[in-house]
Amino acid sequence: MYKESEKIIMLKVAITLRLLLSRNKNYADLNIDKDDLVNSYEKIAANSSADIRKATVTNAFSGTKKSTMVTIILIVESMGFNMEDFGDQYDKITEKDIEEFKEYIIKSKS
Repeated sequence: MYKESEKIIMLKVAITLRLLLSRNKNYADLNIDKDDLVNSYEKIAANSSADIRKATVTNAFSGTKKSTMVTIILIVESMGFNMEDFGDQYDKITEKDIEEFKEYIIKSKS
């Protein structure tokens, strides 16, 4: 069983990754071909500079399994962000965000 602090970190990572992916989905720069935009788990896995499975990406976004730092960096960079972007977003996650995400996960499982 995960310690509560580890679970909170896993949830914050998942929330942060989802927010960064959401930025890509909402990106409307006319200079980027929509096919080149990394806006799905599959495209993240394919765009990664290493062999990363779609299931590994999905796990990182779910907040239910631990992800290595290497995996997080690969995901963040494949979406076109850097770790500063990740850290800035991670630091903005509130207790309320975590509770809402927990409720979302519970609802999506049922």
